[in-house]
Amino acid sequence: MRHFLKYSTAAAALAAALGATPAFADNVVLWVNAPLASAPDAPIYAELKAFEAETGHTVEIQAVPHMEMERNLFVAMSGGAGPDVMALDIAWVAGLADAGLLADVTDKSDPIADQYQPGPLSAGRFKQRQYAMPLYTNNVALYVNNKMLAEAGIDAAPKTWDEFQAAAIAMTDKDAGTFGLTFGGSRVGAFQLYPFIWQSGAEIIADDGTVGVDSPEAIEAVQFISGLYTEHQAMPASVLTANSWDEVNAPFIQERAGMLISGDWAIGALNNGNPDLDYSIVPLPAGKEAATVIGGYNLAINANSGVSDASWELVEWLTGPRSVELMAQYNRLSAQAAAATDEAIAKLPEELQPFMMQASAGHARPVVAQWSQIHSDVFGTVWDSALRGEPIDEVMTQAATQIRQILGQ
Repeated sequence: MRHFLKYSTAAAALAAALGATPAFADNVVLWVNAPLASAPDAPIYAELKAFEAETGHTVEIQAVPHMEMERNLFVAMSGGAGPDVMALDIAWVAGLADAGLLADVTDKSDPIADQYQPGPLSAGRFKQRQYAMPLYTNNVALYVNNKMLAEAGIDAAPKTWDEFQAAAIAMTDKDAGTFGLTFGGSRVGAFQLYPFIWQSGAEIIADDGTVGVDSPEAIEAVQFISGLYTEHQAMPASVLTANSWDEVNAPFIQERAGMLISGDWAIGALNNGNPDLDYSIVPLPAGKEAATVIGGYNLAINANSGVSDASWELVEWLTGPRSVELMAQYNRLSAQAAAATDEAIAKLPEELQPFMMQASAGHARPVVAQWSQIHSDVFGTVWDSALRGEPIDEVMTQAATQIRQILGQ
């Protein structure tokens, strides 16, 4: 990494005259996911200028498409190169940390940990050490077609599992070709399924490594959701093949499905796909407890960075209290605890408020190095098997065995 003297000779002389030690500033290379730096006037550029003015450091920013980021980071960092600071999808943290590519920031982060929402903060933790700090967060909520709900004779969006099931069945009309819920297949469906496992009171993989997907509670949760298709025919047949969010969204946009489980990333797609669509967004209906699955991006530091102190200053700056205003400019949700207060929520656009209202119920996916494999190879298969009507207890018992083998238990 390049180092250079930020202060001029005159500035150094002035600092000496004032009794201060001339400071050496560092250049920090930052990779971010492309939407954050999509144009020269993107909010992050002004924020970085403020950081540079305050600290004397400089920042070189590079926008990287989401689909290329993980691969590019592994390739560059494995060779001892790459950025000093990088934006990471929270699902990538464990793998990069396990490979020794991320700096351990536990000692620096512990004193400020209470500034952050617990769920997003935990997503940057691996083996009880902190490797990433939350830049922004998101989660999945329930989208409801207001017209279809009213026509089904229901006055309010569902708040419990029983109400959710009743609404899905009531909005299903085989003759009219309508369904209560659109849902994804394979890995997408598994992602939508996770909140219900937590809502049952079960754990997928607990912090101590205990695998809980074969518990009676987890089995009940999968049976409940899959039964909306296998027993009640309240999902369209697209659930068997919908492997992208566009495919999941389509029945809702076309007003063939009355409910959709998705994150704030669906808002633009729905509004563009059907500008006249009358829908509401509400927190997920709760089982034994409220729960949702969180997503979002973290900031982490390259273990090989030559400017680690300056890199931490940048991470703390971008993820700290200033992130509330910064993320608001992107219509994204800050992971700061202060962003989840009633006052802060009231200032959000109406469509984002339900997501932050349930932020305290957010769960990070298990932060284990093998999570990508478990999600794709195990839970994608679990969901597909459930949709085919295979006995859920057998499916979940087999899944638990596979997960334990993958984890080396």
